[in-house]
Amino acid sequence: MINISLMVLLIVAFILSFYGTINYRTYAIKNEILANLNFRTLHEKPTPRGGGIVFSLVFCLCILFLYYSGEIGLNILLVFGVGGAFAVIIGYVDDLKGISALIKLCLQLLITLWTLFWLDGGALNEFLFINGWMAWIISAFLMVWLINAYNFIDGIDGLAITGAILILSTLVLTLIISNRFSHLSQMFLILIASCSGFLFFNWPKASIFMGDSGSLFLGYIFSAFIIYSTMNSEISLYTWLVVFGYYLADTSLTTLIRLITVKKWYHSHRSHAYQNLARILNSHSKVTAGIAIYHLLWLLPLAILTIIKPNFSLLAVFLAFLPSTIWSIKFGPLFSKD
Repeated sequence: MINISLMVLLIVAFILSFYGTINYRTYAIKNEILANLNFRTLHEKPTPRGGGIVFSLVFCLCILFLYYSGEIGLNILLVFGVGGAFAVIIGYVDDLKGISALIKLCLQLLITLWTLFWLDGGALNEFLFINGWMAWIISAFLMVWLINAYNFIDGIDGLAITGAILILSTLVLTLIISNRFSHLSQMFLILIASCSGFLFFNWPKASIFMGDSGSLFLGYIFSAFIIYSTMNSEISLYTWLVVFGYYLADTSLTTLIRLITVKKWYHSHRSHAYQNLARILNSHSKVTAGIAIYHLLWLLPLAILTIIKPNFSLLAVFLAFLPSTIWSIKFGPLFSKD
């Protein structure tokens, strides 16, 4: 399944990400690209930001390599390589100078439409009763939501990057179990290798933040992965919902509760359950490690269940969302009141 050339590519991706992060951190400190302290931060001193540009571009370069080596087609290059690079640029400009919410939303819509164009409108376009412009609108909305949902997760050290690695590793395992190891699996492994090189510096206490250049990129890539894999019947939507069980429950419920209870719900905040727990425990590592354990002991078995017992997939999704829903209601915006 994993040949020598892929192994070499994974090692190269890890090394480039690892040493690229070291060099970028030095550059960021020298040029004062720092996340300054404010009411939202859970850190005690300014920390280099925008480090996600390293592992994100490493992934895009690897996709380019796969294309020129004949492993993938042009549409995959344009979606994951070019589209991913656009997402990185948008995120990094936001990290450096800041982009207004409206402009950022418009840019996110553009890259989602780019993806849908090269993927023939997405999986929803294959359903007769909603195909056409309705399918495009729904798919674009869901993609933009996931892009921002993953951005919301990057609020404490190591959570977003650890989550990405765990989600991707779980999906690779499900593909192996279902005997569907393909170039999709290769892209998952490349992204795991790229993220792993950054993890060393982002795990609590983080010496560098990924910023929007990393979180927006991951949100975009995951949304494109979902559309591509469901269209090709490689990974079911149920499996995707299970592996995102914690993250979607947290971000969706937090936004919904703030929409109902806070006047200016769209303003910056730190009322996610994981942020509140990090303050209570005075530890990022305990919360990040706890969510990682939850993924391994709860979400991973449920994801496997969707593969070996497809008839129980809907139950698996319910069970994946239930604990994190309770967690988010108990320790989210209603707990912190901000």
